[in-house]
Amino acid sequence: MIKKHQIGLFLNTAAVSASAPEWKRIKKSTELTISMNPETEDVDYISDESPTTELKQYKPAISQPLKMIKGEPDFEAVWPKFYDLKTGEEAKMDVLVVFIFDKDGSGATVKYKAWKTTALVTFNELNGVDSELSFDLNFGGTVERGTCTLTGTAPDYVPTFAAADESGE
Repeated sequence: MIKKHQIGLFLNTAAVSASAPEWKRIKKSTELTISMNPETEDVDYISDESPTTELKQYKPAISQPLKMIKGEPDFEAVWPKFYDLKTGEEAKMDVLVVFIFDKDGSGATVKYKAWKTTALVTFNELNGVDSELSFDLNFGGTVERGTCTLTGTAPDYVPTFAAADESGE
């Protein structure tokens, strides 16, 4: 059984002008659901009696109810976007999803399958009673597939992403 701590969701908190990402893991959320949002279309092929549903693409998104804990890196990463009502390009963040349960190699050479993309951050509500700031990460454009190495200790891993080559390796 795959457990929740075996899927790492990271946000890049580095300045846009930074030469390297600074990944901060979302740790103080109470949910981690990746909605795939499949886009389909019905095609009425001439040789078929009835239309066939074809899958065109996916549009992944993640909804996060983040506990508001001042000083926690995940809250500090999204709070300014909420407070400043960021829109357009300023409402986007690089996102990294590391599937820590799916690895190749062992020891110092272990690599975990990962997705990297730029996501639009849209806020839904700030719930002061439950101390939660809920927002969506709507994956944009292309989801880059690759692998990550992790340094540090759980849950404060520091990921390093490497894009897969054209063969998916």
